[in-house]
Amino acid sequence: MRSLSEAILLGMGRLHLYLRYKGEEEARQALQRKYEGQYRNAGLVLLFDILMALAVVVAVAILAGMLYLVTS
Repeated sequence: MRSLSEAILLGMGRLHLYLRYKGEEEARQALQRKYEGQYRNAGLVLLFDILMALAVVVAVAILAGMLYLVTS
């Protein structure tokens, strides 16, 4: 039995590939080429991309807040 986190990553990876590539054959090719044939790896890449985007938003917000406090 798989753990809950692995099941979530598998689901995220599968959904991401099929939404992004719009075709089953293209999604399978991308899975083999980019993610070593594992939906879990596709889910991890998606999760890291989301976390990095959030980190950039937080960094920009902190920088904007600091600039606002310094200039006011």
